[in-house]
Amino acid sequence: MKDFFTTFRISFPAVAFFELILALFAQFFYKDPFSIRSIVDGLSTVSLLFFSAGLLLFVYQGGGFDGVVYSFRRFARSIRNRQIGENDAEAPLAEMKHHDGKKRASITWPLIIDSCLLFIASLLLSQM
Repeated sequence: MKDFFTTFRISFPAVAFFELILALFAQFFYKDPFSIRSIVDGLSTVSLLFFSAGLLLFVYQGGGFDGVVYSFRRFARSIRNRQIGENDAEAPLAEMKHHDGKKRASITWPLIIDSCLLFIASLLLSQM
């Protein structure tokens, strides 16, 4: 499965196909399956879920949570030493892992872009 998503060109249609399959599968959970309203609801729900997953990957790979992890380490170390109010001289800033954000998985951008396009399509379908 890893080899399938390594090529950037394959990732866009694969994500779009998977989103559409999940939107079609979601039709069986609606009262009136395959009506225009249930199709729009399914498309928008699936696209927002995939958009959230893409943004979570984007933030995680960019190092957005590194500061939080570093502060938790400092807090745990100060609790262990029973010196909450004092400055922590043992936790150097070099301990914090920095990500440059340039190295991203090949699935991140297809998740974000395909989900936005699918959500725009569901908005356009809802105007009918």
